[in-house]
Amino acid sequence: MKDGEFKDLVKEVYKKSKQGNLTGILYSAVQTYGFSELINFEEFADTIQIDLLYLKSKLTNNEIDVYEWELENYRIDEKKREIGIKLRGKQEFLLIY
Repeated sequence: MKDGEFKDLVKEVYKKSKQGNLTGILYSAVQTYGFSELINFEEFADTIQIDLLYLKSKLTNNEIDVYEWELENYRIDEKKREIGIKLRGKQEFLLIY
């Protein structure tokens, strides 16, 4: 995984969650944050060390836990409205938003 790719994923899925079909929870060593409770997300994402990202599609009920150290890469397909997440040792996981 490239440096910053996990935070980039967090920022991208946060933006997609604003469309209403994606739920996200961020976990740090000290606290848990739901996407819906974050006011200034950009500042938050740049200052807090996020260890785990939980995502759930409200359309398909698919859910995934993404640890920073497990993330190999991700892709977002705007036309298909899907997010593909590749974790180490696992097949790509798709979330529809």
